Amino acid sequence: MFDASVMPERLASFLTRHDGAREATVVAYERMVGGYSRLMAWAEVHWSDGTHERVVLRGDPPPGQSMMETDRDLEWALLTALSAVDELAMPAARAYDATGEHLGTKCIVLDHVEGDSLQAVLNRVDPAHGYTDHARELVDTMARVHSIDLAPLHGVIEVPDDWDAYLGRLIDRFRQAEHGHVEANPFLLYVAAWLDAHRPPPLPLRLVHSDFQPANIMIAPTHDGGHEHQVIDWELAHVGDPREDLGYYNVYSSASGPNLFAADPEGFLARYRERTGFSEEAVNLDTMAYFSSLAAITVYAQVLGGAGAMAEGRNSGLMTTYTLNALTVGHNNFLAGCTPPPGGAA
Repeated sequence: MFDASVMPERLASFLTRHDGAREATVVAYERMVGGYSRLMAWAEVHWSDGTHERVVLRGDPPPGQSMMETDRDLEWALLTALSAVDELAMPAARAYDATGEHLGTKCIVLDHVEGDSLQAVLNRVDPAHGYTDHARELVDTMARVHSIDLAPLHGVIEVPDDWDAYLGRLIDRFRQAEHGHVEANPFLLYVAAWLDAHRPPPLPLRLVHSDFQPANIMIAPTHDGGHEHQVIDWELAHVGDPREDLGYYNVYSSASGPNLFAADPEGFLARYRERTGFSEEAVNLDTMAYFSSLAAITVYAQVLGGAGAMAEGRNSGLMTTYTLNALTVGHNNFLAGCTPPPGGAA
């Protein structure tokens, strides 16, 4: 994927070999912008049987240029397992170059989704008209992710046995991030201690997307003239507490806007509880604040690691530089999460 001039031929050869029955010709290939952690591209493919389609490539950047390190083997296995889940709409995972021999780097080939991201759609909405319908659809999509049967994922990703132990490990990521950084950051130790002392009621462990944001939701047309949400970018997905996605969405959308939760917090959470069956004791404004801090550490620790690698001369990626401002934003969000809203628990 690093040399666009040779990719049409290499991709055509790879797809032909993978298909086994048809010959592929790549008539267009273009790098995509917007992928913060992976290299992204789309390609127009003409097949020898007369069919045409567009595919998306998702591959690892060159060593030393990645904002975060994640596992393509694990992502491919997860995408393959999720493709069998009827309740979840997502682009089909088509093929995988597991060694980089064919496409120059470990690379997953997926179906292309015709349509815009939810973020692009929201950016065109006049705030005066409100976001009510979009908020409802967003909640329903999140609830579908959190209602998936975990059975197909056993043996693919880790499924924790115990919620309390899992939450402890999640909180401990703050301590690990501080310990592994190039300089001391006692603020992270304070946040970990606060979260440990204010644990919320437990919930059943479910599939967590871990980067649940409007840019990772595609608005795809359906055959009946309507549309559906297709969820993309599963590289950080894991089994955990579903409120992690609620908190992460709140943190991300507070920065990128618009925040559909903030427009009607009680209505947002009430619909989520209705769709999932979770109780108000477990899903409320206090637990939203808690998980707004807790969920962000997954990406925050990756950004912190990239910053440390840059400080030591091991990373020179442009996206690493671009995301350094997220560290200051993260501190503010963590502090807000450790301060419950008026009337909340101390």
